[in-house]
Amino acid sequence: MTKVSDQRKTPVKESQQRGSVLFPLQYNFCNTANPFYDLWLHWHTEFEIIRIESGSYNIFINDRQQTLNAGDICFIPGKVIHGDAPDKGNCKYESAVFDIELIRLHGFSPDAFITDMISGSIIPNFYIPSSIKEIARACEGFFDAIREQREGWDSISTGYLMIIFGLIKKHRLYSERQILPLKKRIRNEKLDIILSLIKQKYNTPITLEELSEAAGFSPKYFCRVFREMTGRAPIEYLNWFRINKACAMIRETNEKLQDIAQKCGFNDFSYFIKTFHKYKKMTPLKYRNYDPLKNPDMNIDSEEDDLTEDMAGTDLPETQNS
Repeated sequence: MTKVSDQRKTPVKESQQRGSVLFPLQYNFCNTANPFYDLWLHWHTEFEIIRIESGSYNIFINDRQQTLNAGDICFIPGKVIHGDAPDKGNCKYESAVFDIELIRLHGFSPDAFITDMISGSIIPNFYIPSSIKEIARACEGFFDAIREQREGWDSISTGYLMIIFGLIKKHRLYSERQILPLKKRIRNEKLDIILSLIKQKYNTPITLEELSEAAGFSPKYFCRVFREMTGRAPIEYLNWFRINKACAMIRETNEKLQDIAQKCGFNDFSYFIKTFHKYKKMTPLKYRNYDPLKNPDMNIDSEEDDLTEDMAGTDLPETQNS
């Protein structure tokens, strides 16, 4: 079991081992108020279930935003792009990422419904409200089992997964896949290209023109399409991605902050500090000295941070290379 509350390093496509080979399931606990938390847009082949423990969370999933409140469930099938919405809210949530074949490994018979879900011909509803008590209770039992890992937890959690899938079928919380219009399929493919390009070249000077050219769109049309599909402007997303890469380097190395800024694509250190503060609500130095064990629920939206580090630079226009 892996708990993720203090670190968050998610590539555009995740391909890591979930759990063990024999039991491919990974448990995560997340607190969006923790400055070490961030879930940028990504996708993986495994399925994922998110359960909101407290507060309210805004998730961006499949080019739209969904608000989740305490007790709500978010069901994410494989290969669906998802991540924090621009205003992610303040909440604590649990998630389980698992290979759906886990059910077949421990199940007693083939299930056409699950087969159709794996093939993508059936798409489960992303949002399952807490008002559907049967599923809420099953998810609570499922997360209790994988969180506590008492004797027999693997069999119990697999049983709960089978119940959850059965209840989704019972309540018809799914839709049959329709062939996407050619225009939307092309847009989805272009988005994947751009997210991969940002992942590969975030540490180099990338301009709006370069991104739009890679997508095959004019800069104006590209900005509109990218915002519709991700909730962020292209350069805003690029800077967000860069800041999260910088966070990983700050946590894991002793390199100077100026060097980290350079390696993450920021040539202007004062602009790096202001951008860092925009997304993390604290300066890079305070982030480096932050102890999550002493301040697990720190209010990062407070105005206690003083921007006394070199802040002489001014904000660059959104389309200007940083």
